[in-house]
Amino acid sequence: MGRDYQLLDAGSGAVTRAFTFFGFVLAAALSLATIFAVLVARFGQIPADSHEFISVTVLIATCVAAPMGAMAAQNQYRVDQYNSTLHAMASTDPLTGLLNRRSFEKLAHEEIARMQRTQTNASIALFDLDHFKQFNDMHGHAFGDRVLTEIASISHSELRGPFDRLGRWGGEEFVILMSNLTPEQAEAVCERLRRRIERATMTYKDRTALVTASFGVAPLRADRGLAQALEEADEMLYQAKNTGRNKVVCARKLRSVA
Repeated sequence: MGRDYQLLDAGSGAVTRAFTFFGFVLAAALSLATIFAVLVARFGQIPADSHEFISVTVLIATCVAAPMGAMAAQNQYRVDQYNSTLHAMASTDPLTGLLNRRSFEKLAHEEIARMQRTQTNASIALFDLDHFKQFNDMHGHAFGDRVLTEIASISHSELRGPFDRLGRWGGEEFVILMSNLTPEQAEAVCERLRRRIERATMTYKDRTALVTASFGVAPLRADRGLAQALEEADEMLYQAKNTGRNKVVCARKLRSVA
């Protein structure tokens, strides 16, 4: 899920930084040892074979520097892993691994700033699961949590990787930011996701169930704030709920009909 990918990327970066740190420590120790050996070989009392003396000195320095560099790199790796885990926990929803509300809002504001520079389009979609309170009452919250994680996984697989942002807005409600898509294009994406959710069989232990979702889609424009786009998407979601559920309602389509 989203958090797993963040931790994977963070772990890869931590490994790279650890090896880099090890290399710097080792290179510094070897450089100092080599300079010392050269100075002693040139000005000090040394054995007859100066090259052999320098080689032995460098070998000793390597034997000393290597474990020191390894310990320093290991410590740096642990610090980076710990900091990366804390960052992921602070920016993701603990159940689904998706972006939490605050992190999603931050990315959405960054997208608006990018749109102001590039004059591109984007869309926002809100969706939630139909009759989910009744689902929890009937099947239990453990099954409900399993459904939320499955919905997160399905949604993540249907979206365009780094181009779309998926977050858990709260409860059974999710939010999607789709870059460079008009509302009509975003509606098609949400319709595909809606059908995928409708066909998915949810399982927990020895029980199975089906769920559906309703979607509201609205444009995200550079000349207005995120709050206005979310409010419009929420109005479209309300329309979907009140006209039969398990459907996608697009703001621009409603306006063109009106």
